[in-house]
Amino acid sequence: MGERVKQLLRFCAVGVTCLGLSAAVLVGLHAFAGVNYLLAYAASFITGNVVGYLLNARFTFAVRAVSRAAASRYMLVNATLLGANTGALDFLVQRMHVWYLAAAVLLAVINTPVSFLAQRFVTYRTSMHRGAQNI
Repeated sequence: MGERVKQLLRFCAVGVTCLGLSAAVLVGLHAFAGVNYLLAYAASFITGNVVGYLLNARFTFAVRAVSRAAASRYMLVNATLLGANTGALDFLVQRMHVWYLAAAVLLAVINTPVSFLAQRFVTYRTSMHRGAQNI
């Protein structure tokens, strides 16, 4: 199995872990604490992405040291994704009448390839050349 495929599989494993964490935060805040689903979604998205950054840096992209610059790029990419996903979540829930948790999971699945490419080339700046790792 090629290194790129292994990297994608590691990224997906981290993603599933973070999806579970994010779903727990979303349900906990919305269903149990009564927080508006959009605010709960934003909090769950941020929680999952902070954990995802740390796990992906070490496990997926094998970055030797976590830098402020890479963390800033990661948060910028995810802020962009958060804005797009929050708008999509609102559309799915309010206009399409999709259950908020199902809509969040659907968006996570759709978001995976976009996020993988953005994190690989923007955050961790992994080159197309085998073995090149720069941040």
